[in-house]
Amino acid sequence: MSSKWLSLEEALAKALNAATPIVETEEVSLFEANGRVLAQDAIATLDVPPWDNSAMDGFAVNSSELEDGTTLNIQGVITAGMEAATPLAPKNAFKIMTGAPVPPNADAVVMIENTATDGDSVKIQQLPKSGENIRRKANDIAVNDVLIKQGTKLKAEHLMLLSSQGTSSVKVFRKLKVGVVATGSELAEPGQERLATQIFESNRVGLSSILHNENVEIIDFGIVEDNEASLRALFTKASASVDVMVSSGGVSVGDADYVKDIISELGNIDFWKIAVKPGKPFALGSINNTLFCGLPGNPVSSFVTAKLLVVPIIKKMQGQTGDAAPLFVNAKITRDIKRRAGRRDFQRATMTKDDSGEWHVTPFKTQSSGVMTSITAANCLMVIHESISTLNEGDIVPVMPLY
Repeated sequence: MSSKWLSLEEALAKALNAATPIVETEEVSLFEANGRVLAQDAIATLDVPPWDNSAMDGFAVNSSELEDGTTLNIQGVITAGMEAATPLAPKNAFKIMTGAPVPPNADAVVMIENTATDGDSVKIQQLPKSGENIRRKANDIAVNDVLIKQGTKLKAEHLMLLSSQGTSSVKVFRKLKVGVVATGSELAEPGQERLATQIFESNRVGLSSILHNENVEIIDFGIVEDNEASLRALFTKASASVDVMVSSGGVSVGDADYVKDIISELGNIDFWKIAVKPGKPFALGSINNTLFCGLPGNPVSSFVTAKLLVVPIIKKMQGQTGDAAPLFVNAKITRDIKRRAGRRDFQRATMTKDDSGEWHVTPFKTQSSGVMTSITAANCLMVIHESISTLNEGDIVPVMPLY
């Protein structure tokens, strides 16, 4: 077990290296696939468009026949979902609607605004080029194209694309099972009686909400008091039933902070101190095949470390591809800051965009990790690098949006 303070990058690298993706898959209906992670490449089985079709309402013509002011006989009408009964005849035009198949012998569509109709004839007022206003077969998708890559977290647009190919179900990785628990004799269950020396527990609902956004199966292990036997029994049980166990509390250096010692006894602890504020006492370890994340008991610290470390771990274990690290943008700070260097500081703040599209960030004056209202009032975390002790108004800083 390393007692060295790790940088955020070191901690995240170690965490992602320990996060083994699940391999079990299941077939689910597209109606149940939103937020699931695709387990194999989705391959196109149909051309899109499936035929040459009109890009707008107008008249399908043979452009080689046309001269300025040419008048053509209207051979018929083609609407979306139908096709011409016969090929386009010489000196004729088909009235055609957007999306309808272009008839044989036609090589252009004249938009309706560039024509004038008179009974059964149409005058072409602007000559088209060959291919004009025609969407070619397979111009968007060709058979055997990779539509969506394995590891993609499916969204509405992906499901619409799959459905347009005639797909009704898709193979996805099974849902990750994540256990959550809060430790501490000072904690009371919300809705239950509270002793005068207790506070109501809040981390489990916060963690569960963050992780529900990742579409995992949450198993709530409730509150466990600061008791070695109880904690040992809990973690032994969890290691047999979940892929990831996330606890809050008990990972610091207090006399009753048993969690990391018990995890080390039952399995191993990779590290337990990272150079961030808030959230220094974050523990990473494992018991058998269950990855263990020990978060600080302080609600703000728990919230921040869940965002910075637990969510990327979950993404990796779900089989999601791409960068699992949180998204950051740059913003101008709106006031001077002086602080003690040494840890990377994630300050609660609000970010706004000016008329020119530039982001500005204003950190709250109170940054105590015990002030939970600072999280509800913030829309971002402003980042101050561990080497920086002074920031001046107008300096550019990285910002992590919370929405």
